[in-house]
Amino acid sequence: MKNVFFPYGLSNFPQVVSEYVYVDKTSYIELLETRRERFLVYLRPRRFGKSLFVSLLEHYYDINRKADFQRLFANYYIGKNPTARANSYRILYFNFSAINTDTCESSQDGFNSRVANQVSGFIMKYKIFEQKIVDFILQDNDAEKILDRLFDKYVVQKEKVPIYILIDEYDHFTNEILARSIQEFKETVSLNGYVRKFYEAIKNATQQGVVDRFFITGVSPITMDSLTSGFNIVKHLTHHKNFEAMMGFSEAEVRELLNLVLTDKSREEQIMQDLRDYYNGYRFYPLSEQNIYNSDMVLYFLDHFKHEQTYPGQMLDPNIAPDYGKLKEMFKVANLQENLQVLEEVLEKGSVESELIYQFHFEKDFGKKEFVNFLFYLGNLTIKESDLTGAVIFKIPNKVIEVLYWQYYAEVLQTWANLPREEDWVFPAVREMALTGKYEKFFALIEKLLQNLSNRDYIRFDEKHVKMAMIAYFSQSNIFWVQSEREVAGGGYVDIELFIRPNNPFTHHQFAIELKYLKKEQEALLAETMQEAKEQILSYYRNDTLLQSKKMLNLLAVVVVKDKIWVEKVHLS
Repeated sequence: MKNVFFPYGLSNFPQVVSEYVYVDKTSYIELLETRRERFLVYLRPRRFGKSLFVSLLEHYYDINRKADFQRLFANYYIGKNPTARANSYRILYFNFSAINTDTCESSQDGFNSRVANQVSGFIMKYKIFEQKIVDFILQDNDAEKILDRLFDKYVVQKEKVPIYILIDEYDHFTNEILARSIQEFKETVSLNGYVRKFYEAIKNATQQGVVDRFFITGVSPITMDSLTSGFNIVKHLTHHKNFEAMMGFSEAEVRELLNLVLTDKSREEQIMQDLRDYYNGYRFYPLSEQNIYNSDMVLYFLDHFKHEQTYPGQMLDPNIAPDYGKLKEMFKVANLQENLQVLEEVLEKGSVESELIYQFHFEKDFGKKEFVNFLFYLGNLTIKESDLTGAVIFKIPNKVIEVLYWQYYAEVLQTWANLPREEDWVFPAVREMALTGKYEKFFALIEKLLQNLSNRDYIRFDEKHVKMAMIAYFSQSNIFWVQSEREVAGGGYVDIELFIRPNNPFTHHQFAIELKYLKKEQEALLAETMQEAKEQILSYYRNDTLLQSKKMLNLLAVVVVKDKIWVEKVHLS
């Protein structure tokens, strides 16, 4: 096992194939070349292996790397089945991540500098021009002018080697601008915007025959759609059935990787189920019959698992922490309050219905449909099912994203209730439940939250809102595996279950909770309602083998009367 290395967080193709396990995606090169279209865009959420795939294309097509072909590709599909275009291009590569978007000026300066640096690297690598031409091309820091001058000089040179443009993270910085200011975003990609002019220069070069192909990756189509009238030569492969697994991992690929390091084969099915729960669930083709795993998350897990045959202490990759910040920023796009209604719908129902947008139009308002699709493209929702009318049901893809949603919702509730930094109290209260079975401190926090929410909020407050508040707090602590509304044998649904997480090697208290809600004027029904809740949770336990299998299980009956909470433990004897 010590000789198996997983390329977690790595995107340099030669390094990966020489030192690490590589899941062979090279057959897609052949598939891409069979298409008539040469100008392609392929979108996937973060951490799906986009940069590694771009690096694969770079090293396969680069004319300067002919001598490396066998060393890099001999063991993979494309090495045994090379295409006619292998090593026949000069590669002009751009990456637009890590641009400072704090202000309009820093965004534009960062973009221009990135283009200038990467054009300079292209010129130096291929040694195409004499120095005075290089100085002419790079004489100022304007992306459009730099490209125009480069292509004008390139088209008249004697050696007619076509250019293949690769653009990775094309929308990384524009999505950040969008989250901060829709108006600034529109100006950036508008008719006179610097991003639009950059792509218009590329389009002109395709018409000149200088640029023969390009391949663009990113997360969302919003930026590309805003450029459509000036850059209408692209073909999107994002939702194409044949390319759904070009990035990310299939079920078979994950199983194969797991078996490279798994010593006890009897654990295989349980581990695969846990990996499905945490990292799987993505669908990009509306009628897809398979789910795609987030590749970086799987590699994070396996890189830890191989050493001690145990799960990482955090199934939620610590490097996802920046994504949490991005999630909060997403909800600020256009209308925060309307977007939070989408959040509540997703958390309450587990899904939201809309239509799949293939192209965004900023002439229209950015409403619910646009926001749902924005979350979809960024990997925070995925396709559950669709029908022939175009209606799509979107769901939360997996446990990783679900936890992020609930943690954010806990912050939202605390903000509404004017309870900043409440998470400092939530974690020890939930920890005490797990270690001792004592739940009083936790429910005191929920009671405090309810009492601090405005009376206006109680106009629509009912059992499901109280339950959502409880789940949000439990998720914020990240101690329990939290489930809601699981159907039990004999009928019925357990309101909330708190089980030991699969990555926790220790046994601690677990809980099944039946929740009832009464309005203030119904308080006389408290005793009757509490008895009903106790009988209900006890019947669930008696009919359900999963609950019966849980060690140190506590059955709780909880009744909330407006903003007061009563809790009773139900004894199994």
